Amino acid sequence: MTPTWDDIDTDALRETMRFSGALSEVEAVNLALRVYAARHRSRAEAERERERRSAQRHAC
Repeated sequence: MTPTWDDIDTDALRETMRFSGALSEVEAVNLALRVYAARHRSRAEAERERERRSAQRHAC
């Protein structure tokens, strides 16, 4: 199902635009998606690094 603008939380959208300085709704949504993805990618990378270090310690 493709979301429509009617499905968007307008309060969250306005707040995102205000905090980010986005000049359009599309810009705000795209920015929020990029930030969300980057945050979770960073968490996943950090978790992999912790697991790698733990495995190295246990191998010694």
